Amino acid sequence: YRQQQNNIIFSTMRVLLPTSVLSLISPLVATDKIVLVDRNFYSYGYEGNVTDGAPNGFAFGMGGLEKTSFDSKEKILYGISEQGFITLIDYGNGPIDAPQLPIVITDKDTYTDIHVCSEQGILFASTKDDPNPGYVAIYKAATRSEDTVTEPELMHTIEVGYGPDMLAPNSDCSIVAVANEGEGDYDDAVGLINPEGSVTLIKGPFDDASTQPAVSHVSFPWTDDELLAKGIHLPLSLNAMEYWDDHSSIADDIDFSSARATYTGASVLEPEWLVWSADEKYVLVNLQENSALVKVNVADEVAEDIYSYGLKSWETTPIDVVEDDGCSNMPTVDGLFSVRSPDAIAAINVNGETYIATANEGDDLSYGGFDEKLKSKDIFSGSSLGLVNATADPIIFDPTDPMAGQSKYFNADCEDAADGPEWCSDSMRMSIGSKMIDYSDPTNIVVKSMISIGGRGITIYKLTEDGLDLVWDSASEFEVEGCKAYPWAHNGIQDEEFANVNGTLYMADEGIRETLAEMNDPNIDGCADGGDGQPGACALGDTVDERSAKDGYAAEAVKVGQACGKTYLVTVSEKNSVGFLYDLTDITSPQLTQVFHLSPESETKNPTVAYEERTLGEIDSESILFLDETESPTGVPSIIFAGAWSSTTSYWEFECGDSVSVTDPTATNVDSTVTETNGDSTSTEEQDSDVDADADADAGTESDGTDEEAPIIEEESASDASSAARSLIAAIFAVMSAATFL
Repeated sequence: YRQQQNNIIFSTMRVLLPTSVLSLISPLVATDKIVLVDRNFYSYGYEGNVTDGAPNGFAFGMGGLEKTSFDSKEKILYGISEQGFITLIDYGNGPIDAPQLPIVITDKDTYTDIHVCSEQGILFASTKDDPNPGYVAIYKAATRSEDTVTEPELMHTIEVGYGPDMLAPNSDCSIVAVANEGEGDYDDAVGLINPEGSVTLIKGPFDDASTQPAVSHVSFPWTDDELLAKGIHLPLSLNAMEYWDDHSSIADDIDFSSARATYTGASVLEPEWLVWSADEKYVLVNLQENSALVKVNVADEVAEDIYSYGLKSWETTPIDVVEDDGCSNMPTVDGLFSVRSPDAIAAINVNGETYIATANEGDDLSYGGFDEKLKSKDIFSGSSLGLVNATADPIIFDPTDPMAGQSKYFNADCEDAADGPEWCSDSMRMSIGSKMIDYSDPTNIVVKSMISIGGRGITIYKLTEDGLDLVWDSASEFEVEGCKAYPWAHNGIQDEEFANVNGTLYMADEGIRETLAEMNDPNIDGCADGGDGQPGACALGDTVDERSAKDGYAAEAVKVGQACGKTYLVTVSEKNSVGFLYDLTDITSPQLTQVFHLSPESETKNPTVAYEERTLGEIDSESILFLDETESPTGVPSIIFAGAWSSTTSYWEFECGDSVSVTDPTATNVDSTVTETNGDSTSTEEQDSDVDADADADAGTESDGTDEEAPIIEEESASDASSAARSLIAAIFAVMSAATFL
């Protein structure tokens, strides 16, 4: 009835009010927002010689909450620790001071993901066992009886592929899909060992320990040539291995011979995330390093096809690549593109059709002396290329006139050249994978384009029979609006390398000690005041622009859910903890409704100082849980952010606005059913085609909707004009509501 009433009201308003007024009012009445309810600190595991009882280890940088899952029936949050623990947090009495239960699961050494099926009472946890295949442990989930919570009971241990990194059950928990990343490992003694990426399907029932679940493995059948023809980014193809192993400047320092001898196309494909399609006929597998999506037919247990996410163009979309301690200089750059390389993806069901939202974090491969991501000055080195046995497209780089090519902004001599450009970014990170380098002839490679890593935002695609259609991209919205809201966090960084010297991480990991010493030394990378008046690691506010030449706002996780009668998307930038909330009422034109920060104290305090004061927020929020009103422990739609390095969770609730959105409710809206698991394009008419001529390995272009800036609603009070507009629309709505009711 309410929807019908809103339809009548909207139709009447559309007649009474001109379009200009509707467009002015629309952003002002969208008042839904999330507010912080509580934050808690949790143990990463055990400290010292303690190995049982309640966990007693509390410290920054120990990876205490890498991934989480919430049992909405028992109100228990499960989390995995980088230290090899599964911890349980009790929300039975609500989100305030939710206690960590004295139950710790340590069946495996390295857990990578966790998921609980609340209705079925089944818990899944994936674990690596490198260099061997990994496992999925299947438990009866913990249950609550009055004030007692029973410990999960292990029922099955299932061998899967190499390096399982993520798992996702279907809606009735009858099948669980596992993304086996197959990440390579380099050892100086044996060189590179690079197993195949794959997907495993485990089919129930799971609740009977005496009945072994059925297991099938889905391999990827494509060759390098087939992948390149489909536009797939290959960070280290077989030909690239030959070049770096035999013909590069580091050939004497690396050994790829074993990896070359056992190489298949699947060796370079690395599944990172997966989700289920709206009809659950397909598992959609995100390959982060390849910036691609694999479509797996569940019934036939085969990988049907693979699709490129396409390249993001910065030729018409501004990007901050200039380290100027802010965002005042955001140029467009001819010839510059990026592989989006999303980490998490989310599937959205819109009227039975599947849309995919991608969190375009960016990532690269690094094996021994090889690193896919190089500083641009090491590629464009004055009047010569930094890569041996290499040439370049003269439009990009001409050795006879290096300041005439598109790479002039990124050249090592950019600042000193008499004819240099108006700005320089010679430390810009670029990919030397297949999108940038033509490795067809490993003895003479060709620089064919300029490719950075990471899309600095989010993108939405529609899954079709033929592939992925680009629907919408956030363009520069993260950098523009993030900088506007939190200039002190703009393209800044806080991670485990900001932990203190002689602290828990320092003592636990000998390999990171040199880095921590440098990061805490004011004469190297540290600051004179870490936030407590003493020298130490820098606060986030002292690192502005440090990620501008790297990956900028690197969205790592993305979740979609229902709140306030709408569908919302939430994501957080990995390194600077800036979050973005989008209204997906119109899937083709998401509206940014709120920019928020998960750790405000980080402006002036480094992580250790803020952690010791218990004022630190979420650092590296790799896990986000979106709970609708039926799942939330308070009955209010909520979001739980978990910080991997901070070992914290923060609980946020939606405050729904009372006013009605003037978006046309008769337009195509997002269906109330949302499929979401933390897992080359033709655009809509409003955007240019995403041209990605990958058969020729040419850089593609696409319009990212920068002609108009989406209006952003501030968290605080709006202007007098906004208030007046709200009063006007509220009065109109009230009168028409009464009229339609009568």
